[in-house]
Amino acid sequence: MSATRSGSWPAFRRGRHLWRLAGPALLALLGLGAAAASAQTSPGRPSYESLRFNEDWSALRDPALRTDPFDPLKWIPLNGAGSAYLTLGGELRARYEAARAPVFGLGAPRRNDYALLRSFLFADLHLGPDVRAFLELASGFAPGWAGTPPPTQKDELDILQAFGELTLPTAHGAVMLRGGRQEISLGSSRLVSVRDSPNIRRAFDGVRAAWIGAGDTRIDAFLLRPVAPRSGTFNDGRDPAQLFWGVYATAAVPAVPGLKADLYYLGLERDEARFAQGVANERRHTLGARLFGKRGGFDWNVEAAYQFGSFGTAAIRAWTVSANLGYSFADLPFSPRLGLNADAISGDRNLRDNRLGTFNPLFPKLPYFSEANLAAPANLLDIQPNLTLSLWPKLSLTLGWNPLWKQAEADAFYAPPLSPVRGSAGGTGRFIGQQTSLALSWSATEHLTLGGTYVHYTPGERLKQAGAGSGAFLAGWAQFIF
Repeated sequence: MSATRSGSWPAFRRGRHLWRLAGPALLALLGLGAAAASAQTSPGRPSYESLRFNEDWSALRDPALRTDPFDPLKWIPLNGAGSAYLTLGGELRARYEAARAPVFGLGAPRRNDYALLRSFLFADLHLGPDVRAFLELASGFAPGWAGTPPPTQKDELDILQAFGELTLPTAHGAVMLRGGRQEISLGSSRLVSVRDSPNIRRAFDGVRAAWIGAGDTRIDAFLLRPVAPRSGTFNDGRDPAQLFWGVYATAAVPAVPGLKADLYYLGLERDEARFAQGVANERRHTLGARLFGKRGGFDWNVEAAYQFGSFGTAAIRAWTVSANLGYSFADLPFSPRLGLNADAISGDRNLRDNRLGTFNPLFPKLPYFSEANLAAPANLLDIQPNLTLSLWPKLSLTLGWNPLWKQAEADAFYAPPLSPVRGSAGGTGRFIGQQTSLALSWSATEHLTLGGTYVHYTPGERLKQAGAGSGAFLAGWAQFIF
């Protein structure tokens, strides 16, 4: 029997088929990147952002700053003064993934080789400095997916964002009011993120208000429902089973140079929430704080949160503490950064009492610990020493090792986004397993980013009893933004 038919790694025949599907898109992205590579970034030019509505291209009123082939799309004046203007932009991304035994062999299908193709297109209309409207369309396909792709991967065409915004200047800053469909990322994206790795990013329907002060001071308040993607055309709708609200504040700490702080309250209502303890309606409140910053060669990002509320008739008492710490040796070859990530995330110590101790990570970045997306940040202890090397300007290599344990032995192991894995609750032993990862990222131009990752993972004895096995994940991608 041939190596391909036996299913050994890699699956050459299927890889060639997927290249026929994704290869032209990848080559097109490389060609677009090369065409724009000669453009030089001028001082004072705006930069591209992950949240595209944060970009402000009004500086291109100055002809001297128009140095990029795509600048004619970034500032399109609609009146003589240029106070009303339109910005057009978007993204093309082609990604190849190969997964073997996902979620430590407890996910399905056990083998999957596929391409992810997505495109975004947005229009940002400014009617003077205080009024704007933003519209973004998204399309995602997953050729080669084994079975039916989830709607986060295949959604033919839909509205990703559509909101109106009003800014009211004040004596000490500005007040922003925004209503409609919108992306939100708060802090370091541990609890609220756009979920960038899948084809369709996370969005919410609702209202958001912010007071924006001097420097980095900002206070946001919002009332939202998450958008539930659906395969098809213009059929995504808000999730009626979830309601999300909160207040999030960020400011610099005056007494400590380089130190900033976040304080927040987040509320969530969720119908028929599922944990190892059972299924019930959930009403959860989260109080949290984050300290982050850089000074000298050090960087730090430390966050803690406490949750309370109700799960059916049970009381919720849950918590998390997370830290990302690093030191960069700028004077050494390759400017190495030594990092240590660590998480302690509560689980439920007794599945039969009237208390739920499992932490709910709300709407976290996914993947969370690696691109293999092995575990949800619930009932978990982990450490991740890592090393990042700058091999070339804008070319970085990161190596990491990440063992994982249950925080509470009685509780289940949770698969992303937050699903208790059958057969993983109770037993003896907390060790879940470990993963070793390698990631490469190259910002080839202002527009083009190339990347890849390989992750190998092995389960611990407790998960082996539930049927887990070793596996691997491989991905490569090209992303073009304009």
